[in-house]
Amino acid sequence: MGLRASEYTGNLLALYFVTIIMRASFYISIAVIQSLNYMGGGIHEWEIAAVMVVYPLAELTSVSFFGSYSDKIGRRPILIASLFITAASAYLFAIAPTAAILIAFSAVFGIGAASKVSTTLSMIADMSSEHDRARLMGYYDLSTLSGLAGGYGLGIILLEMTIAPSSILFMAGSACAVSGIIAFFVIRETRTHVHVDMSTLDLIKKVAMDRKIQMLIPVYVPIIAMYGLLIGYAERIIEEHFDLLTGTDLLYLFAVLGGSLILGIVIMGHLSDHYMKRRPFIVAGLIGFGILGYLMVAYADNLPGLWSIWPALPILGFMAGAFPPAAMAYLTDVSDKEARGATMGVYSIFFGSGMIIGPLAGAFAYGNYGLYGMAALVGIFITIAIAGTYFMPERHHKEESPALESAD
Repeated sequence: MGLRASEYTGNLLALYFVTIIMRASFYISIAVIQSLNYMGGGIHEWEIAAVMVVYPLAELTSVSFFGSYSDKIGRRPILIASLFITAASAYLFAIAPTAAILIAFSAVFGIGAASKVSTTLSMIADMSSEHDRARLMGYYDLSTLSGLAGGYGLGIILLEMTIAPSSILFMAGSACAVSGIIAFFVIRETRTHVHVDMSTLDLIKKVAMDRKIQMLIPVYVPIIAMYGLLIGYAERIIEEHFDLLTGTDLLYLFAVLGGSLILGIVIMGHLSDHYMKRRPFIVAGLIGFGILGYLMVAYADNLPGLWSIWPALPILGFMAGAFPPAAMAYLTDVSDKEARGATMGVYSIFFGSGMIIGPLAGAFAYGNYGLYGMAALVGIFITIAIAGTYFMPERHHKEESPALESAD
């Protein structure tokens, strides 16, 4: 299954489990913030966009520090702190009295996300080799997806059950705090016996000036922008346009897409490792994700039309699952062992940039052109990302053992 029978299996399983809890609590909070019931009647679309912009801005300004600093002192302390920071952000959202203060509190979200993503990806990279990297990254993506879908869906369900938004946010914060306690007692350090002479700033500069990393920008930023676009407006689109869907229909739709995406991540991750190829799987995933996102937006006002082509949904979901494991494995393939934390920090800058571009572009497109504008924007993002893969050469290294083993 890709989780090699070694001393690292328990560490990986604990890391995946903590990721699920943390992501679920994170996206429960996002669903609540987007709801029309939050703050006694909802907040304006541009205020939602502001929240979705401020926290990635905070992530952008801090992620390189967390990633590169983890190369210097280790991953575990920063990982544990990130879980409690994210818990604090959910508590702060629960007590925010105005949209302006909510936007300010969203910066805490960004700091928690920056430290969590950079250290988690670095730890998995430490415990992987080229022969199992895509599948191990795929399991991380699966953990993220499970937390995202489970948390976001649970947030919507709890809101539909008329549970107070503040109560939901307090529960989300408590769950994330529990994940921090679990991490403290279970997860072990992976960055051991490695001496780095460069300063934190030098590590950041080294990665930022790496041509291999720079070539990832036109691929990663647009796809994450589309991710931010869909996440930022999914709840509002469902509430305003999916009136024809019953609760059972919505559950069925999520199950079909979620199940096929999970299968895609697992199977495509294994195939990527087996054939030692990343680019074909990245392109296939981009095509599947792009078409699927376009259909979901374009058919929001025509649900019978969407159901008429339903066999295409699980196929596209399966294809979309090829992108996450191959993309993250490629990022690790091109990184230096001494600066993997800094590399994951730079990747998180890509992520934060996309999460700024997506919601802002979505607010303009949706506010001025409705669903047609959103559909066109999805098409633009996916076209840029697919074109960008042309500049990504395959990477082949001779690695017999993961970095963690060579460090021991």
